[in-house]
Amino acid sequence: MPLHVERAGPVVTLRLDDPERRNALDPVLAAAIRAAVASVGEDRGARCVVITGTGASFCSGADLGAVRQAASGVLARRELLQSYYRAFLDLRDLDLPVIAAVNGPAIGAGLNLALCADIRIAGRSARFGATFVRLGIHAGGGATAMLSRLVGPGHAAELLLSGEIIDAARALEIGLVERLVDDSRLAAEAAALGASIATGAPAVMRMTKRTLRHAQAADFAAVLELESLAQAASQDAPEAVEGWAAFREKRPPNFADA
Repeated sequence: MPLHVERAGPVVTLRLDDPERRNALDPVLAAAIRAAVASVGEDRGARCVVITGTGASFCSGADLGAVRQAASGVLARRELLQSYYRAFLDLRDLDLPVIAAVNGPAIGAGLNLALCADIRIAGRSARFGATFVRLGIHAGGGATAMLSRLVGPGHAAELLLSGEIIDAARALEIGLVERLVDDSRLAAEAAALGASIATGAPAVMRMTKRTLRHAQAADFAAVLELESLAQAASQDAPEAVEGWAAFREKRPPNFADA
């Protein structure tokens, strides 16, 4: 299988596992990602997901040669490409927090995969590129929308129109990643952050993710409306009772029993 799934306590790691092909995205890997995300979404003990790659690459991009060979004509190719895109949507729409631990190049569809995470941690060997224009094709997989929202329209335009591949330091500078660590520390840093996030109140994290997604597409007043409803609803939940009790007693909360 091109995807290896492992769980350490409440943190589930999805590891792209086709290093000979630099973890290139093809229909088999896309289907494996969708199946793994669906399984994790039904796992009540899972609290956080880390996605990373085996070997020297996070994901070198989509296997566009397979697309050209498998389908001819605009509509047929569109349908095949959308099978890739559905893997991105499933990961982005997962109610659990998702961390991308980017080891090596994340190019094209690999960049899109990283963009679908909530938080990105890059090793110093990471590279990022929306190189579609260099291939003479339009960007896909939500790159135009996700890049614009994450790094702003100017940086998004620079990346998409130049096709430039940037290093991890530049990615941190423009806000494409949230943390930059030594390669040797990448797995441990992602695992530690995942474990820290996993101690939070699960229902509140799910609602927060939904609100964050809504915030990317809605105006500020609509976000405030949604937040007021979600916050009011959460205050009577068992997790809030435990959270307030832990605050008063000056101890860490135990949301596992809430």
